[in-house]
Amino acid sequence: MGWTELAAAVAGARDRFARQAACPAQAQQALLQSILSRHRGSRFALDHGFERLLARCAAPASTLHEGLAAWRDAVPPADHAGVAPAIDAMAAGAQRVLVDEPVVAFERTGGSTGGAKLVPLTASGLDLLRQGLFAWIDDLCLHRPGAMQGTSYWSISPAARAPGQTDGGVPIGLASDAEYFGDAAAAIGAMLCVPSAIGSVADIGAWRSATLRCLLADARLSLVSVWSPTFWTELCRHAVEQRERLVDAIARGDWPVPAPGSPADAVDEAFGAAFGDALPAPRPDPARARVVDAALRAPQPDWARVWPRLALLSCWTHGSAAAWVPGLAAAFPGVEIQGKGLLATEAIVSVPLCDGGDPVAAVGSTVIEFEDDAGRCFNCHEVAQGGEYAVLVTTSAGLYRYRLGDRVQVTGHWQHAPRLRLLGRGAASSDLCGEKLDEAFVLGCARALPVGAMRLVPVRYPARHYRLVLDAAECGEAEAGRIAQRLDERLSVNPQYAYARRIGQLGAIVACRVDRLAARLQALALMNGQRLGDAKPGALGRIDEPDLQAVERVAP
Repeated sequence: MGWTELAAAVAGARDRFARQAACPAQAQQALLQSILSRHRGSRFALDHGFERLLARCAAPASTLHEGLAAWRDAVPPADHAGVAPAIDAMAAGAQRVLVDEPVVAFERTGGSTGGAKLVPLTASGLDLLRQGLFAWIDDLCLHRPGAMQGTSYWSISPAARAPGQTDGGVPIGLASDAEYFGDAAAAIGAMLCVPSAIGSVADIGAWRSATLRCLLADARLSLVSVWSPTFWTELCRHAVEQRERLVDAIARGDWPVPAPGSPADAVDEAFGAAFGDALPAPRPDPARARVVDAALRAPQPDWARVWPRLALLSCWTHGSAAAWVPGLAAAFPGVEIQGKGLLATEAIVSVPLCDGGDPVAAVGSTVIEFEDDAGRCFNCHEVAQGGEYAVLVTTSAGLYRYRLGDRVQVTGHWQHAPRLRLLGRGAASSDLCGEKLDEAFVLGCARALPVGAMRLVPVRYPARHYRLVLDAAECGEAEAGRIAQRLDERLSVNPQYAYARRIGQLGAIVACRVDRLAARLQALALMNGQRLGDAKPGALGRIDEPDLQAVERVAP
């Protein structure tokens, strides 16, 4: 079982998506009608008149979009704080609160600050998610068969997460990543380079060593699907640093010891309880060990020699992740880097396709609205080319007109559905003295500057200013100072920022260089409740998160 079975399991999903994208208003209204009907018995449905709204959705064709407009009028937008009491009640075991079906699990999500939040998962919600996922995978099978005919590495759930449940006994996290794929689970499982059981290893260091041992031992790896590009680059950095232990484990046919100098029985302690009988013992492969050793000994690691069949890397490429993409492309020349669609814990918003354009709104999976700066909301068929919007989603898992926190730009259309480019987290903002900066604006100002990885950190004491944190390997002190000055000038197109600078409320941007910025930002994101694997590097530090001193304290 493998590629052939996977292609059969997802066949037709791309064509179905194309039909939905050809008539996005009809697809969105039909989806809304399905969600309202499915959850009409919930407390939220009774409070907001789902029965009446269903009648509007079933209106004749002459008033086709009436249901979408009525939905906007009947239900106010909400953020997580607004739905948290209902989610807390569901987590405690209450039924029919937001949805009229069982909650199969909760997933944790975290922003730049505020710690982890719970997001409900339902069977009907997962079915809709799979429609978008299968359209993407079907498109890969059709247009990038080389990426699908080897083995693959998927990072979906958080790594090194211990099983948990809510006070009401609902699982936190699905039992396995296979549940995300439904009918395609067995086929994808047969293609995995890293067995899913390794995700059960609780210690991050041991999990990383086991993951790398599997990756490096596999010359057939052809597809890597991760969230943040820094997750993959950090794995690769650790592969180089742990080369001797990993190569030795591949040669011996064993799992690597968790840390240099660990006793032999540390392997059993780290891996044995987690793996049990789920994994066969690795086979010795001295020839492969020699290949990996030679490739990783080079001054610049030869990843093409490690994974000669690697054809496609799927990861975030927009927003704050964009700064890391050039380095990834330089390390993996000849490997296609495909930007992920906007796939959040809460909802799938867009689907990537192999046509070179930006991802397409997932009109068959999520009811999507676009909120402009004046607070007006539009549906997929109403957005303007070039327009920038905040995203609201309605799902079959109990999130209704939910403000996702992401900001997108409409860059074109596929069929008639909008293509969406992620600009950044609209919620990632800073306001030291009225300047009101957000991440999308900061990234736009930095785009033309000679800067890759960066973090703009608000500093309150002893005087208000911003500190621009750059990677020491990318620029010297003088160059860092020039970049900070030019960014200061570009931010001054914001009149509030310019005014604060002019009257002395806000000092000039101060540059700071640190080693291994990617590792430090990833660690800081984990400290703030984000998950290993999808921790967003973030280009703008929130005013209430730790400032530069915290970044400097975090060990890479």
